[in-house]
Amino acid sequence: MRRLLHGLLACLLWCSLPAEAYEPGILGTTKGVRHQAVHDDVRANMSCQFGQLPKQLPLAEVIERILCQDPQTRLSWAHAKIQAAQVGLSQSAYLPRLDGRLSSGQTDRFGGAHRRYDTASLELSWVLFDFGRRSAAMRNAHQLLLAANANQDATLQNAFAQAAQIYYDAQAAERRLTASVQIANLATQNLDAADARYKAGTTAISERLQAQTALSQAHLREVRDRGALHNAIGTIALRMGLSPNVPLQLAVDPTPLPDTHFVKAIDKLLSQAHQEHPALLAARAQLQAANAAVEEVRATGLPSVAFTADLSQGRNMTNGDTGEQSHGIGLQLTIPLFDGFGRTYQIRNAKARVEAEQANLANAEQQVALDLWTHYQTLSTETQSLQRTSELVDQSRQALEVIQGRYHSGVGSMVEVLNALTAYADAEEQHTQTLNHWQTSRLKLIASLGQLGFWAL
Repeated sequence: MRRLLHGLLACLLWCSLPAEAYEPGILGTTKGVRHQAVHDDVRANMSCQFGQLPKQLPLAEVIERILCQDPQTRLSWAHAKIQAAQVGLSQSAYLPRLDGRLSSGQTDRFGGAHRRYDTASLELSWVLFDFGRRSAAMRNAHQLLLAANANQDATLQNAFAQAAQIYYDAQAAERRLTASVQIANLATQNLDAADARYKAGTTAISERLQAQTALSQAHLREVRDRGALHNAIGTIALRMGLSPNVPLQLAVDPTPLPDTHFVKAIDKLLSQAHQEHPALLAARAQLQAANAAVEEVRATGLPSVAFTADLSQGRNMTNGDTGEQSHGIGLQLTIPLFDGFGRTYQIRNAKARVEAEQANLANAEQQVALDLWTHYQTLSTETQSLQRTSELVDQSRQALEVIQGRYHSGVGSMVEVLNALTAYADAEEQHTQTLNHWQTSRLKLIASLGQLGFWAL
C-alpha cells in the first residue's frame, strides 16, 4: 500500500510540474515553426546580435536590425508557436490518458461510531477508434500551422518592404539635400555676378534683388531638406531600437542599380504569384482547416471505442488496518444519442466557415493579382521615367551652365539665369523622386510575387 501511495504521489508531482520544465518538444511540434521566409536563405537564422554600427550603414543591415526589433514580426512568430502547440495537442489525443487519485477521510455512523479510510487508484483510458475524429482534428491543426507560417512569411515581407522604404526615403532626402546645397552655391554665384554688374553700372538694382531672393529661397529649401534628412535618419534609428540622436551615415547609392531579371511576362508572374504568395498559401491552408473541422464535428456524433484499466487499493483504519485491492481491464463503447441538436448547429457553423474561407481565398487571389498588375505597370513606367529624368538633369545642367556663362560675360538677363536655375532644380527633384519610386516599386513587385527577401538587395 505504501509503495503504491508513494509511487502515485511521485507521478502526480512530476506530471504537475510547470510545462517549461519538460516542454522542449516531446512531440517535436516546434520544428514546424519557421524562423524566416522559406524563399530567403541568404541570411539564414538571423541571430539578432549586432556589434558596433559601421561607419556606412548598408541597407541589408538596416533591414535586419529593424526585423529583429519589429513587434509585428515577433507577434506573428508567437502566433505560429501557439498553433504549433495546438498541433501537439491534437497529437496527444492518440496517446493514453492516465489519472491518479488519492483520498483520505472518515464516515460517521449512528451511535458515534466512525470509519476511517485511505484509498489510492490509477485509471487508464486509451481511445482506440473514433471514426476519424482525431485525424480530422490533427489535419485541422496542421493546416492552421501552415497558415500561421504563411502569415509569418507575409508579415516578414511587409516589415522588410517598410524597412527598405524608410531607407530609400532617407537616401532620397540625402540626394535632395545635396542638390539643395549645390543650388544654393549656384545662387550665390549668380548673386556675386549680379552684384558685380550692378557695381559696374551695367545692370539695374532689380537684377541684384532677384538674385538675392533666389538665394534666400535656395537657403530655405536647404533648411527644409536638412530637417527632412534628420527626420528620416531618426526614424531609421528608432525602428532599429536606437536613440534618434545616434549619428547614422547611410551607404552610398548602388551603382549600377539592382537588376530586374525576375521581371517576366505578366501571365508568368501571375502564375508564379498564384503558387507562391504567402497570402494565398495561408488562405488555402485555412480553407483546408475549415474542411477538416467539418469532418471533426461530424465524427463527434459517431461511436468511439476505448481501452480502460484501473487499479485501486484502500485501507480501513477502523478494523486493524485491513486493506482491500481491486483491478480491472475492459473496452468501453461510447455512443452519442442526443445532445439537444447542438451537433447539428455545430456542423452548420463549420460549413458556414468553409464558405467564408472560400470567399476569403477568392478575395486574396483577386487582391494579389491586382497588386501585382499595379506594381508591374508602376515599375515599367518608373524605369522609362528614370532614363528620361536622367537626360533632363543633364540637359538642364548644360543649359544652366551656358546661360550663366553668358550672364557672367555681360550678356543676357537675370530672369534667364533664374529660369534656368529653377529648371535645373526641378529636374534634380524629379530625378530623385523617380529613383525613389523605382527602388520601392521594384521591391513591391517582388513582394507581390511573394518572394521578397535579402536576395533582392
